[in-house]
Amino acid sequence: MDRLIALIVTRWRMELRTMRRARERAVGLALLLPGLLFSSLLGAVLAYGGVRAVKAHDPDLLLPLLSLVATGVGLSWVLSPLLTGVAFSESHDVSRLLHFPLPLPTLVVASLVGNLLQPMVLAALPILVSLSLALSRNLFALPFALAGSLLSLAFLLAAAQAGALVLHGLSRQRRFQDLAVFVVIGFGFVMSVLPVLLLSGGARVLGTIARGLAAGNLVALSPFAWGLRAAVHAGRGDALGFTGWATAEAAAIVAAGGLSARLIERIHRGELELGRGGAAAASTPAVMALPGQVGALLEKDLRVAWRDPATKATLFLSCATPLFWLLVFTRTSGGLSAGGLLVLSMLVGASAFGNAFGLEGRGLGLLLGFPAPRWRVLLAKNLTGFALRLPGLLTLLVMGSLLAPPVLLPAAATIAVCTFLIAAGGDNYASILFPIVAPRPGRNPYGGPAAGSRGLAAAALGALFFAGTLVLASPFVFLGWLPMLLERPSLWLLSLPLALAGAAAMYAMLVAGAARLLARREPELLERVLSEA
Repeated sequence: MDRLIALIVTRWRMELRTMRRARERAVGLALLLPGLLFSSLLGAVLAYGGVRAVKAHDPDLLLPLLSLVATGVGLSWVLSPLLTGVAFSESHDVSRLLHFPLPLPTLVVASLVGNLLQPMVLAALPILVSLSLALSRNLFALPFALAGSLLSLAFLLAAAQAGALVLHGLSRQRRFQDLAVFVVIGFGFVMSVLPVLLLSGGARVLGTIARGLAAGNLVALSPFAWGLRAAVHAGRGDALGFTGWATAEAAAIVAAGGLSARLIERIHRGELELGRGGAAAASTPAVMALPGQVGALLEKDLRVAWRDPATKATLFLSCATPLFWLLVFTRTSGGLSAGGLLVLSMLVGASAFGNAFGLEGRGLGLLLGFPAPRWRVLLAKNLTGFALRLPGLLTLLVMGSLLAPPVLLPAAATIAVCTFLIAAGGDNYASILFPIVAPRPGRNPYGGPAAGSRGLAAAALGALFFAGTLVLASPFVFLGWLPMLLERPSLWLLSLPLALAGAAAMYAMLVAGAARLLARREPELLERVLSEA
């Protein structure tokens, strides 16, 4: 018990130390907490009102409906790294603790308890309290209903940890990395299209499926729901039903913890297959095709991107993003109008956020050791981002030519390029001030910077930079819109070059300022990236 307490306290101290050291985490949490607080209170009100309404209308429907909701929430929580790119609960890296005489179950329990301070977990507590209050007939039943609800939350965290370890183990097998990345991206794209399909008539089909699942009571087999089923029985005063379902949920938590311990042993002790090494490199000397320092850096980044499945997948995303927004516009407004095409061009151009220096890892020291002006390094990084997003821009123009008047294509391309220049210039500041370090090969990709509060804070900061990009790019976007608003297409001959020139001037100023900032913060940047890489 003493070792368990020491591990938990050490984990919380490390979280506080990281908060003081990583300024983007503190800033991101400051931006995120009001939204989480509002969503938590709103969820508590909806949970209380929904449960009371179902109890009054059809009490027999309460048990299968809550089970269905709990199963959906649990699966989305476990699959959050694949669906959102952010792990809602962190799977801590225990590889540095395995040489200590600590039982693996102790490490698993310490990781689970350490997650109790994660923002998403804290935000769920008011919802569970409100739900338990709505389920209880009297105050005597409230503690037991709350205990059942907390058991469901505990299993959710244990299942999320086991799921993250499974994903980690799969990611260590190099043969499946490319396939896994593209399957995950395709799955995420399908999930992102679902809201559009629901708004366009798919909600009726989904409702029919949900009613069928609830009527068949198949969700009773889901361990995510067993704790809530115990809470429902506790609220009704059924002691036997509460004891049975609570015991089943506790057994499921123990089983998930045992699975996590087994996965930790297999993964971190090197029992999983790591794949075979590639073929021997050719003996011919490497020749850089692009001239100059910027060309060499650009070619290096493009070669690395082609070999890395994660960055290679950016090419797919750059093509899928315009298709997604085209689907949104065509399904919600019945077609792609002139204004819709220009708005879509602005959204595509504003997606130039790539976390340039965090992806360098330990190669950042070598990169900054080159005798190259810092503005050229930043320019090469931005050109790489543009090259990876160029297929998306071409996809947008091709689809726009089929769905909108061709006269709008030059304006759409200009708006996309202008917005990209501003976004790339802003991303330089984000990469210098708030680098998010990509995990090293073999390390857990769901327990580092993309997990828990760090990933949520980075998402909040990304939203802030995205909004700033739209504000800075608005004058140049307006120049692209002006001839259409005045119904004078001939003015595009003047407004589009002015917009490109203005965006290029703004980008030059942003790059110059970012280069001076990089020169001042090189030691801090190197310390931050190399310590976490």
